[in-house]
Parts: sequence; C-alpha cells; structure tokens
Amino acid sequence: MRILAVTERTINIASDVRSASMSLGGMTASVLAVHTDASKDGRPLVGLAFDSIGRYGHGGLLRERFIPRLTAADPERYADGNGSIDPHRAWRVVMEDEKPAGHGERCGAVGLIDAAIWDLAAKAQGAPLWRMLARDGVAAAQSSIPVYASGGHYRAENDIALLCEEVRAAIGRGHRRFKIKIGGATLAQDQRRIEALLAILEAGMTLAVDGNGSFSRDVALRYLAALAPYPLAWIEEPVHPLDFALHDEVAARTRVPLATGENLFSADDAQNLMRYGGLRNDRDILQFDISLSYGIVEYLRILERLAEHGWRRARCAPHAGHLLAINAVGGLGLGLAEMAMDQSALFGKLTAGIAVHDGEAALPDAPGAGFEAAPVFQEVFGGLLN
Repeated sequence: MRILAVTERTINIASDVRSASMSLGGMTASVLAVHTDASKDGRPLVGLAFDSIGRYGHGGLLRERFIPRLTAADPERYADGNGSIDPHRAWRVVMEDEKPAGHGERCGAVGLIDAAIWDLAAKAQGAPLWRMLARDGVAAAQSSIPVYASGGHYRAENDIALLCEEVRAAIGRGHRRFKIKIGGATLAQDQRRIEALLAILEAGMTLAVDGNGSFSRDVALRYLAALAPYPLAWIEEPVHPLDFALHDEVAARTRVPLATGENLFSADDAQNLMRYGGLRNDRDILQFDISLSYGIVEYLRILERLAEHGWRRARCAPHAGHLLAINAVGGLGLGLAEMAMDQSALFGKLTAGIAVHDGEAALPDAPGAGFEAAPVFQEVFGGLLN
C-alpha cells in the first residue's frame, strides 16, 4: 500500500464560552486525510483524523515537515508486511531527524498523522479501531465503556441557569458523570455553581471540577479547603501542569482525587510526573491527551512508563472527547472516556451519534475510528475527500 497524498484542513471550532485560563472564541483544529492507492469493498482506503481541542490547528507544521516526509518515503519503510501500513513504522518515518524533547506543537501535528494511520490500518483489517487495539493481548475489548460528560464553561449571562440546563440535557442522554469548570469566577460563585448541580444530580451520579491549571499555590490551597466538604469525583489541574513540586504539595494536602496530564505530551513527561508530582495511584487520574501526545504509538509508551511506576490502566482517562480517545479506552482497557456535554458545538457533534446509557457508551462497530458515522461527517471531512 502506498500513501499517495496527505491533506489537511484547518477548521473553526470557536464557541463563546471560556474556562479559567482561556476563551474558545478563536479556537481552530485540524482535520486530516491520508489517501492511499488501495481500496476495500470497492472504496478507496483513506485514513481520517480529527484534532483535539484547546491547542489550535497544526496545518503549518504538517505541511512544512511531517506530511512531506511521509509522502516522499519508500512504501517499504512503512509497510506492515501484509499489504497494509504499520503505524509504528510510519511514526518513525514522520519523526525522522527530530531532536529528542523540545516537543512544542509538533506532538499534535504528529498525533494527527498517527491517528489517521491507525484509522487506515483498522479499515484495512475491516475492524473497528478499538477492537484492533485490543488484539495486543493486554486488555480485552470492551464494546461499551464508562464515560463522563465534560463542559460547564462560563457564560457571560445566565451562567448557572444555563449550566443546569446543560447538565439536565446530558442526563437525558444517559450520562451519570459530569465535569465543569472552576477558577473563572470568584470562589463563592464557583461554590454556587457546584451546589446548584449537586442539587439536581440523582443518586449515583458524580461531579468533578476543572481548574485548567490556573491557580497559584495560595489560591489552590484556598480552593482545596473550600471544596473539601463537597462529594467531588476529582479536582482537575488545580495548579500549573508543569509545576510538579506544587502538585506534590497539593496531593499531600487533600484526600480528594486529583486529575492531570492533559498538557503533558510525551512518555518522558509522564515519567517525570510520576517521579516528582506526588500523585497517588490508588485514586488520582491521568489524562494524557492521545492526539496531542504524538498519537497512539507514543501513548503505548506512556502506558509502559505508568506500569513501571505501579499505575493501572484503570486510572487513565484521556483528555478530549474525540473518537480516537474513545476507541483507545475501549481497546486498551483504560478507565474512563470524556465526551463533550455541548452537542450544539462542532466538537460535540462528532460524537453525538454514540449512544450512552446509564453512563456507558456503546462503541462504534464500523471499521476504523468511526468518523463516517458522525452526524457532521460531510461537513468536517467532505472537503478532504472530494
């Protein structure tokens, strides 16, 4: 199988909401298609990928460095020996002549290509991606997975009323776990938001909160003390993602589970977090974003490092409610997947076709990652396939 072309499109996923650290008013993302000379069931074999959220599109890096390396390579360099493409070998081609560390934005660009290659490889096998990933023997395939509904951004007007409306709608779609933002208002206002939601959640439902890495030490400790009485599932990114010493201090001061890792982008970063972050492998949650962390190839290395430090895969809940992460949770035996609460925005529409019942999501059964079944498939990918 030869790769004929790789095409990227930068799309607008802006929304008039914000977290504690940023507005989504100018947010973009990349979509990618890997075109080959092969076909399956009479259709061209094309691998597809959709970006994560929160880091903007990667079109410049893709067109400048990574796409040319892949399209110029001899097909034997990425062949799997069975007429398809080996994602691990393709990854090495893309990363040729790149220095160790210095990740910058390249990890997201490479992660897009990696995601499209895995989608392509699964389609070549005629299997959903989650089932293909489970074939490594590490974990049994899960046709349904536990999920949580993520959202709760701040709105300029009627914030609490609209927040409650958003969560009620997610409850109506079958969700039982929820995560909202904190840190973008006063502590008192954040407490009112939390109390409003706890009042409408039913028995067995859970609520987590996300500070988006925005708190200083003093503010973080003040929030920890104020939020201690609430039955929170976890407190996410209470401090700067790279301040491992402060994570260590925060973890020592609270029994509430912490969640972090979505802004760390390599196996080396994961190892340093394990060494110096003071996280507790019996309760805390690791959220490395697969798409932004060089893709599944690197995420498998991350899982190896975590195992060396005594962490079970059940403690992993990859950031971003995209189809790649959902497939990885099912195929790699991870603990929890994220889904966007707001299905009116483009990012949420991509997973709107996945059925959720009693907090469990049914995984797609079509070959690949499942983009073709998304309600907005043509809107997102049509320009890359015509």
